[in-house]
Amino acid sequence: MRPILLAVWRKPALASLAVLFAIACGSVGPAPTGNPLTVDELKFKVMDAVGTPVFCDPDVYPIARQGGEQANAIANYPQIRAQADLYAAIITHEHLPSGDLNDAQKVILYRAFKLSRALPLSRNANGYTFDFRARLQSQGSIQLATGTVTVDGVVTVTSRTASGPPPCPICLAASTLIATPRGALKVVDIQPGMVVWTMSAGGTRVAARVVEVGSTPVPAGHLMVHLKLADGRELLASPGHRTADGRPLGALSVGDRLDGSSVTLWELVPYVGDRTYDLLPAGPTGTYWADGILLSSTL
Repeated sequence: MRPILLAVWRKPALASLAVLFAIACGSVGPAPTGNPLTVDELKFKVMDAVGTPVFCDPDVYPIARQGGEQANAIANYPQIRAQADLYAAIITHEHLPSGDLNDAQKVILYRAFKLSRALPLSRNANGYTFDFRARLQSQGSIQLATGTVTVDGVVTVTSRTASGPPPCPICLAASTLIATPRGALKVVDIQPGMVVWTMSAGGTRVAARVVEVGSTPVPAGHLMVHLKLADGRELLASPGHRTADGRPLGALSVGDRLDGSSVTLWELVPYVGDRTYDLLPAGPTGTYWADGILLSSTL
């Protein structure tokens, strides 16, 4: 009987020691007690407790397109509805009906969708961490807020510091190809002193050295303009980037003329990269060809 008693008594002792050791090392925290929520539900819990994300809204930045938000709300409705957890979280949070939405309700849905996209959550032991620019509804000020949210929705803010608005990228996707006398090169590979094609003051294509390159960090939820031309050329760039004649890409519409062709597709798509890029060629125009389309430098 003695060996059995020893085995019985040792096991709890070892378990107790293991728990004490874990607590001493700081690896055991308060366990969630409620029902786990979806990630999308947790995002709205964070917004309600901390503030709404401040981000580069493509329907406002760089310019507000007349009727653009309504059109994008309608166009994105099927995509949002197809994401069951996200759709359910928005419907509940915004008190929208469970059936088909009218156009005004689709705008409410779309705005909540954009906020959700702009709030990243990172997994940790008991839930998620957050780190984002939040607008305080009571004050209208912007703060950089960090903290945690447990899987059952308990939000803890660990720090708040005053902040300005996020830098809104106005540059090119990392995959963009730049026309050079050596052939097309990725924009991420362009360096000062390299030679690219640019437009002269007289309207002819000439070679010029790059005098400056730059890149901008991309805030969470950044959307890019994806456009196609009738001749097959395509481009992915921030809405604020300008064409050779000075128009922001975000202001273009299907049917508009661009670089000798016409726009056949204009849409906003999520950007998967972490930075956007640009360059400045020497010369009077500061233009270059990106994926075959003549653009102006933002530098």
